Amino acid sequence: MSMERALQYLRMKVAHGDLLPGEQIRQQEMAEELGISRVPLREALNVLADQGLLLHRPNQGYFVTKRAPSELAQISRMLQLLEDELLRSIQWPDACRFAQIKALNEEMHRVAQSEDWVPLIRLNREFHIQIFDLSPHKLILEEVKRLWTLADIFIATKFSGRAARVRTCAEHDAIIDSLQLRDHDACIQVMRQHRASTAAGLEPIAPAF
Repeated sequence: MSMERALQYLRMKVAHGDLLPGEQIRQQEMAEELGISRVPLREALNVLADQGLLLHRPNQGYFVTKRAPSELAQISRMLQLLEDELLRSIQWPDACRFAQIKALNEEMHRVAQSEDWVPLIRLNREFHIQIFDLSPHKLILEEVKRLWTLADIFIATKFSGRAARVRTCAEHDAIIDSLQLRDHDACIQVMRQHRASTAAGLEPIAPAF
């Protein structure tokens, strides 16, 4: 549990800009901030290094990976291909899963109006992963999760604007409606529109997205 908490905390710090590209993770200070030992922290650092969010340099430590803005276009293209594949194969959610997905977006609606909008990054990720997890293609899902980790810092930039946060939640409402219709094509189409909206919100950072 300590390792998972460290993972979420580190992702948040990077996405919110508290840890900058190229910055070294000061392990002792970070462990003290979290109130955990360095063992679960190091486990979390290794996971994020495997996912590409951090860079591990032997005998030096862990550093936040520097990402060129142009890389967002590549991440986006890979996500489009893989997410579409997952959406084509999803098994429609039962009442319990559907309620979980709706509850996540309801919480996003609430947080979107708040000055402390950082939790929206995690909620947004969980909302999408809950949907993609309906697919039996778990290897593809694991790669999508890794790419989402790389995209978090760009998504955080988009969420810094209140209008973008509110629009994202409304677009999630449309995704939920498409799940209710149990129409794979409709689900793929509304998700593509959602991606296009995200791209428009990030144009000043990455015009090629």
